[in-house]
Amino acid sequence: MFFSFYNRFFSKKSLPDPQVQDTHDDTIQKEFFALIAKEEKGLFFENFNLFYQENRSVIDILLFLPDRGLLFGEKLQWSLESLEGASVERASKKNKKLSSTHLETTETAIRRKLEDILSFDSTVCERFFWMSCLREEDFDSLDSSFHELLPKERLIFSDSAQESIHRKFDLLTPKKEEPYSTLKVIGSLQSHTLLLPSDEKPYGAFLSEEQQNFLETDYSDTVTTLFGEYNSGKSTLIIRKALLSLLLNPKEKILIITPTLIGGEILRNEFISLLEYGALNVDLSSLSFYSPYSAERLVELDCFQTASIIMCDDSYTMNKKFIETLIEHREKRWLLLSMHNEYTPFSDSACILHNNYQKNIIYTKVPASSGKPLLTLLLELRICLQSISAEKIMVILPDDVHLADYKEAIDEYFDINTRILNREFSLQYQNLDGLILTTSNNTYGLHVPYVYCITSDKEKNYTYPLSRASESATIISFTNPKGENYDQNSKER
Repeated sequence: MFFSFYNRFFSKKSLPDPQVQDTHDDTIQKEFFALIAKEEKGLFFENFNLFYQENRSVIDILLFLPDRGLLFGEKLQWSLESLEGASVERASKKNKKLSSTHLETTETAIRRKLEDILSFDSTVCERFFWMSCLREEDFDSLDSSFHELLPKERLIFSDSAQESIHRKFDLLTPKKEEPYSTLKVIGSLQSHTLLLPSDEKPYGAFLSEEQQNFLETDYSDTVTTLFGEYNSGKSTLIIRKALLSLLLNPKEKILIITPTLIGGEILRNEFISLLEYGALNVDLSSLSFYSPYSAERLVELDCFQTASIIMCDDSYTMNKKFIETLIEHREKRWLLLSMHNEYTPFSDSACILHNNYQKNIIYTKVPASSGKPLLTLLLELRICLQSISAEKIMVILPDDVHLADYKEAIDEYFDINTRILNREFSLQYQNLDGLILTTSNNTYGLHVPYVYCITSDKEKNYTYPLSRASESATIISFTNPKGENYDQNSKER
């Protein structure tokens, strides 16, 4: 057992503060730690943030070695000068507040977090102290009480060679026959950044390197444009940036603006899912959502006036005046605008996401029979519904003029209850347990396996409606050279 040895110090000199920075160059040893991790195909972290429930622990050094487990250390900058003449004894049992070292508290948090997320976990977890300003021979010259309470096999000294560090780690964490999963262990400890588990990836997935870099960047008093293609992870990144900001500073007030009401509800549900999966606890009242009915109304609302961070997702779909109003009234707050790659940035500060999490969607293009897209749609749906349930299908129309007509026809033909998704649709009062009928500008945040898109054959860009599908899409195109109503047959039934 590793005792809280520095709780009871008896010295002619005051004990130095471990947090005080020293001029000692410890770069070489940090490189040793990183090299050990690289050699064993593991990971090395410095100042690792561990969040558990409402608590935050900063781990000075953390190594994950798949064949061994976790090794974490506390960096102490104590020197021989400050320790000469001192003695140390085990902490008094009466003082329970001081009965644990920082490392013991950290190990408890690691254990609880892994067990909460993985239900059962047997990952080896060992701790050590890094004496970055104390040589081994200096330690040997200290009072015998140090040697009684501080086992040298757990101490890394300022002059410890790489071979010595290797030997000590070998003793602390011998190699196992079966390696630990990096995704399960580190993914659990970094659950606030993880892509949530799915059927295909039951333990979730790591963010891309560029997304992780964006999360770790500290933004303030600026307008930042986040660029990315559809499904590059912009919304994913926004909700995780909001969560990380609240974990680091619970006093933050964050406003997330989404193109539609249901889109904000979907993001909020994902935020809550991250909290539940990651064993995290933040004040949900610190996070607000808004859909832009008018910029003038927004700037008067309390959620806007009190926000310290404002994030606007898919801002390219919103009125330009609305975005200009956000910029004009942001004051000293950080404003994040997410944009598709085709759009011009609203600021000098920009980040670009190159990754795409969604596979290329297979789609077919079907001309409307006799210029009647509704009839063609019914025929296509009749085939699809023989093997696919209605809640896995979304039909996207070019405008909302014929939504009610299409719903009536589909419901009557298939004896189902189609859901019309418009701007006011809310999951608080409705659900998406049937076939969805909507327009392209109301599909923000939605992804369903199969999409049917009704569009003019003059339309050349189907990228956005295609991005709403996760399995396949069908484009039903109609010709209307005279600019007449695109679906006369809906009135002829």
